[in-house]
Formats: sequence, C-alpha cells, structure tokens
Amino acid sequence: MNKVLRIVVILVVIFFGLTFVKNSVFGSILSGALSKAAHVPVHIGNTQVSLLSTAITLKNLKIHNPRSFQDKILLDAPLVSIDFDPPAFFKGQLHFQEVRLNLKEIVVVKNKNGQLNVDAMKPRKEETQKAREVKKPAKRAPKLLIDKLYLTVGRVVYKDYSLGGEPMIRSFDINMRDRLYTYIDNPTSLISLIMSEALTRTTLSRLANLDIGSFKEGSSGVLDGGLEMLGEGTGEIPSKVKDILSLFK
Repeated sequence: MNKVLRIVVILVVIFFGLTFVKNSVFGSILSGALSKAAHVPVHIGNTQVSLLSTAITLKNLKIHNPRSFQDKILLDAPLVSIDFDPPAFFKGQLHFQEVRLNLKEIVVVKNKNGQLNVDAMKPRKEETQKAREVKKPAKRAPKLLIDKLYLTVGRVVYKDYSLGGEPMIRSFDINMRDRLYTYIDNPTSLISLIMSEALTRTTLSRLANLDIGSFKEGSSGVLDGGLEMLGEGTGEIPSKVKDILSLFK
C-alpha cells in the first residue's frame, strides 16, 4: 500500500470513528437527561449528528414503563429532528434552536393494582421549584434550551388491567400537528409539556381518575412563553394580552 493511499485510509477510519463517537455521545447525553426528567428509562434507537448542517436526527425514541407494568412502552416517538447550536455544546449547554417532535403514541396503563404508569413521570416538587429558579436572571444559563418546539401527537391509548382478565382499551385520536411552543429551558418542562398537551385532549381525567395538574404546573412556564410571542415584532405584549395574563398571576 503506497503512502498516499495509506493516509487516505487512515483519514477515513478517523472520520468514521469520530462520527460514531459523536453520535454516541449526543445520544447518551440526551437519553440520560430525558431519563432523569421522566423518572423512567428513555431509549433512543438511533442518533445521527451532522456538524456541518447543525442537525441531529433521533429515530425510535421510546419512553419505557416502570417495572411494575407488563406493557413495555409508555411513549413512542419515531422521529425527532433538531437544529442545534454547536458552540453552546462545547460550553456544556444543549441549545436547540428548533425541535420537531413526531410523537406517534402515548400508552396510559392502569395495572391490576390500580396504579397508573404516567404517575411515575409527574414532576416532583423540587424539580418544579428548580425549573422556576432557572428562569431568574441571577441564575446561570440553563443546560437545556429549546427556542422553538413543533409538537405532533398522533394518539393516546388507555389500557385498564384493574378489572381483571383482558384489559379494557380506549383510543383517543389527538391529531395535533406541528403545534408551536417557545422557550423550554429544562428537561422537566419538556416532559411535562408533552404529557400535559396530549392528556388534556382526552377524557382520562374522568375515565382513569388521572390528575393532570402536575404536568400542567410543570409546563406552565412554557405556555406563558408561547403567549409572549403575541407581542413579537412590536417590542412588547399588547396591553389587552397583558391584562389577560395578569389574571393568572
């Protein structure tokens, strides 16, 4: 093998080696952050990172159920597309300018003991408090920041094993497509937002006695941020919108 060919082979090996490491590192960071926020394992089937186009593609992202539930998957997202900020990553921050999350299905399960799988994902009080503190100007920049999230949700399925025998199954077609949310600054808010927006479009609060309040509280900052977009381009929120917002303070 001549010298030039040897150099080319070495460069190719290095390139593919760095690509594998790069994809593996991003996948591990994201799955770890989401697992911690969701309180249950989050697995990403495939991670592809392109530094040249600043794009990350996640395929087959799945949130797993707690061990006490016989169904394996709680949430199935076949595709997540991300436009990220590379310099921020090297400063220890995940800054995503745009995220498009294609969520195929959420499966809510009540086991034979009457426990709901989604209760494990509810934000804890200290997480909600910490998320609020991140927004204060005196605090340092958040480790996760999503400027724009476009959320697509297909359906929510409910399985009730508490009655014995085969589970009672109900399906709710959500059909929400590319709904926009802004300024998500921590993983807990992201998980809460997804669950809140999907579950409030079902009758599970009555059918399964599901309390969605914790998810709504955990995502309240994101929803407020979305309302602030109404004033974008004018320099401030219109006075009528300010009056409406003041009712909720």
